[in-house]
Amino acid sequence: MKKVWKLGVLVFIVAAMLSVPAGGFADEYPSKGITLVVPWGAGGVTDVAARVFAPLFEKYMGVPVVILNRPGASGAIGTEYAYARPADGYTVLFSAETPASFRIMDVSKLSFHDFEPIMLLSHSEKIIAVAPESPYQTLADLVNDIRARPGKVRFAYSGAGASGHVQGLLMMQKGNLDFSSTPFGGGNNALLAVLGGQVDFTSPNIGTVKDYISSGKLRALAVFDSKKTAYLPELPPITDAIPEIAPYLPLDYPNCLAVKKGTPPEVVEKIADATSKAVADPKWKEFLENNWYVGLDAVRGQDMLVYWDKWASVVGWVLQDAGVAKKSPEAFNIPRP
Repeated sequence: MKKVWKLGVLVFIVAAMLSVPAGGFADEYPSKGITLVVPWGAGGVTDVAARVFAPLFEKYMGVPVVILNRPGASGAIGTEYAYARPADGYTVLFSAETPASFRIMDVSKLSFHDFEPIMLLSHSEKIIAVAPESPYQTLADLVNDIRARPGKVRFAYSGAGASGHVQGLLMMQKGNLDFSSTPFGGGNNALLAVLGGQVDFTSPNIGTVKDYISSGKLRALAVFDSKKTAYLPELPPITDAIPEIAPYLPLDYPNCLAVKKGTPPEVVEKIADATSKAVADPKWKEFLENNWYVGLDAVRGQDMLVYWDKWASVVGWVLQDAGVAKKSPEAFNIPRP
């Protein structure tokens, strides 16, 4: 009788499990803490945004959210770590733009298409800047001098494939400008090179240099866009002096949220809902305004992949034409813009 009873109980349990709807287990999500993976070091632009976002995300998810910094290889180490975790929503990637160019630069086989997109979050606009004692009062002054002295004007950027590098290449390729460019191993080092007189100009994030601009220690010449910035409304767009760049803009470098592909739709929906509430929170809005960031959270779900595909097309072919790309964008069916 005991064996028959045990068998009956087992059959009942199996039947009960089979009767649970496909999303039944997802309905319990989240039932434990969530790890927010930041593929960059503490204190960087992406990490700063993540540390403001995390407690708001925690508030609306209703479980603890812990930041895990996994820097290295232009964000590839942290991205691959997040991808190696189960597709259950308990590991969330707080990414910068680099997965869109991983394959081109041959640092990882992953791309944004290996993840379920949640939404873009924010970005810090890029500008063209010079030292206060620079003879260049306007971007037109800089452009005219570059054309008058080919190869003599000096540009500083952080490193190969980074935002400043791509922007410098765009100016060269599309604006037909000939200037020297030197990597300085980081945006702050590039800025110091300008302030120290080692180079003539650079292209920093507006949020990271706003205090320099406000105090007169740095002169902004233009915003790297086809439209003006709300934070320095008198600053002209770069297209005023280099109109040829217009078709390739805007070219932002935002952070965004994603989870591993295959995560249950119900879980993705809950993460997206909490993220929507987080970016609508007054504390997030205050962070954006105080740090001169721009919210991009209108780009959500599959639209985020469309955004990154366009970005990869522009950046990938700029790097390819400059001989910097390790693999041709064509190898990944990335069309030329």
